[in-house]
Amino acid sequence: MMKINQKNIQEVYGSASGQYGALETRRRSLEYLWKESSKLTLPYIFPEEGISESAELPTPFNSIGPSAVNALASKLLLTLLPPTGNFFRLLPYEDDVEELDEDARQEVDTLLSRAEQDILMEIDKQALRVPLYEAMKYLIITGNSLVYKVPNGSIKTFSPYEYVVERDYIGNVLKIVIREYISKTALPDKVIDLLEQDEENKTDKTEEQEVAIYTVVLRTSSNKFSTYQEVEGNMIPGSYKTYKENLLPYIPLRWTSSNNEYYGRGLVEQYLGDLRRLEGLSQMLMEASGISAKTIFGLRPGSTTKIEDLNQAYNGDFIMGDLEREVSVLRVEKGNDLAVAERQAQLIESRLAQAFLMLSGQVRDSERTTATEVRAVAAELEATLGGTFSILAAELQLPLIALVMNDINPNFDELTEPAITTGVSAISREKDFNNLNIMMQTLSQLGPEVVAQYLDIEGYLKAVSTSLGFDASTMVKTEEDRLKEQQQQMQMQQEQVAATTDMGV
Repeated sequence: MMKINQKNIQEVYGSASGQYGALETRRRSLEYLWKESSKLTLPYIFPEEGISESAELPTPFNSIGPSAVNALASKLLLTLLPPTGNFFRLLPYEDDVEELDEDARQEVDTLLSRAEQDILMEIDKQALRVPLYEAMKYLIITGNSLVYKVPNGSIKTFSPYEYVVERDYIGNVLKIVIREYISKTALPDKVIDLLEQDEENKTDKTEEQEVAIYTVVLRTSSNKFSTYQEVEGNMIPGSYKTYKENLLPYIPLRWTSSNNEYYGRGLVEQYLGDLRRLEGLSQMLMEASGISAKTIFGLRPGSTTKIEDLNQAYNGDFIMGDLEREVSVLRVEKGNDLAVAERQAQLIESRLAQAFLMLSGQVRDSERTTATEVRAVAAELEATLGGTFSILAAELQLPLIALVMNDINPNFDELTEPAITTGVSAISREKDFNNLNIMMQTLSQLGPEVVAQYLDIEGYLKAVSTSLGFDASTMVKTEEDRLKEQQQQMQMQQEQVAATTDMGV
């Protein structure tokens, strides 16, 4: 296999614009669904290509679509990057600690715990949550988004309009090509110099204010990537870089993971049928309501009552004429039909609220609704997104932690590896905690004597600590510790008795 380097990479793979065009056809086959999904939820996420900023975007006739996407995006962000608490753990490599004694292992855990806090502080410092919130919206609506982690900085989010991606049959990224249109005034001097040299060699000089900058990301081996930028067919000087796979700053995200598919499928696409029906019903109800609310009076032909008298009459005035027979009001009489459409719309809204984890639409409206019911419904709904959590943990959380770790210390990956503690694992731990509580409630009905006789309190507390995500060894006393404390208490009591006896003597 030919070794890829800076000198031959363009010769081997061709121009960046050519690579982009070759992959763009596959992306365009999916754009219709992305536009339709965006139109029914957040139209600005994926509008018609080339639309200007001043153009008026379509507005849905109901707010359930935008509310559902915003609510789910917030939930995902809170789950993936919770503002409080830790969403990952740094684990030492087993080969490095297997020969250490207990004290040394405890010291390693303490150092890694401090490193976890440093990473969390760096995440807050780099303000990663704001751009990731927009990335979540792209994911929910189109099923795809690309984020770029700026070294020692924040994140840049790319729309699916701006990049193409190629994967192998199991989903590993082979190629990413990004196309950005940037004003010439915002380009670095070295790029402007490159453009001016290229213009000198052209016979048809143009004065374009924007130029297309291509960024190419290529897998050059099983665990290595090469990246470079190109403008007008020329590689930008100093743009060629190589990365290990776990430290690649370009992270293509998917909502779903399917073999032999380059792109993911968004959640909105899966519920397009309900969203379309709800949009049609909402439009019909709004228009029918306007027609029903319009009041039009009619006057029988040949009536002695004058229209002018009716128009000029004030509240409580007398008018000559038999108004009950001569004056009529136009009635639509569509109340029953509209009630059927309204009930259907409410059923669709309920289904969408469940699909997008809008908890307020799933908890019964009652004064006696308990916190246990709320937690049970939340756990059931969140469990439906277990597959999505698994994908985002592997494709977003782990790479993001590795990149932040690398910002702090480039040698971090040689010392430890991160493990995610949110998403699916968090749901599983919550179920374990609920089951432990149910078991304790059941045992307590048998009486404290039975609990003391049959329940291993130390094991139970360790299981509770594990389900809550705590290290049981730092909180639960071992049997050896309890025996030492009992011996110390007995010794103190004996000393007190001896001191009392000496005073009595």
